[in-house]
Amino acid sequence: MKKNIGVLLAAGIGVRFGSICPKQFSCLNGREVISYSIEMMKKVANMDDFIVVVGRDEHISGELDKKYKIKTIEGGDTRAYSFYNALQYIRENYPDCEKVIFHEAARPLLKPNVMERYFDLLDDYDYVETCEKVVSSLGCYLKDVKPKREDYYLIIAPEAYRFDLLMKHFDPESEIYFAADQLPESARGYQCFDVKNNIKLTYREDVGLIEYLLQRGEYT
Repeated sequence: MKKNIGVLLAAGIGVRFGSICPKQFSCLNGREVISYSIEMMKKVANMDDFIVVVGRDEHISGELDKKYKIKTIEGGDTRAYSFYNALQYIRENYPDCEKVIFHEAARPLLKPNVMERYFDLLDDYDYVETCEKVVSSLGCYLKDVKPKREDYYLIIAPEAYRFDLLMKHFDPESEIYFAADQLPESARGYQCFDVKNNIKLTYREDVGLIEYLLQRGEYT
């Protein structure tokens, strides 16, 4: 039977957050940030299993595996190599994987219905990307370039793919940052613009807003 597998990326060090420990292990409302995404992924009805990509020390210690009853694998020095390590692990351990969704532990506001919807969308599309409209004016460091915000949109996690297609074309050494842009032009993508309040914990000042939304449950 074909399987749907999730990947939670949690190997970053969060330099911009300015904390001694990686931000995914800091606290929101008295809980580790990562715990919200783990709990969410356990509730995704049409996902068969998921793995959590963490730093070397966290993987070796095995503490997260025991604490949250999850599978962790070691990430890479960059997001691209953490992505790649997850793909290699899935290929070796889930040979029947058909669809895969990547999410980030630093986005604790996502609810399981979004991932469920993305798995279903992959019946008709090769990839699904979560998008946001650009609502502010754009500037450019290059002279004589006048960008228009209508020509651009933001891409955030989660992102979903047909596994075999992604496995065939993804290159962690590529200068192309977004994995879907490495797929052939013939790949069919779906841009989802209706995931609201999927805020990324980036700076310390983000904590208050995210805690408020978690308390009220006002997120999708």
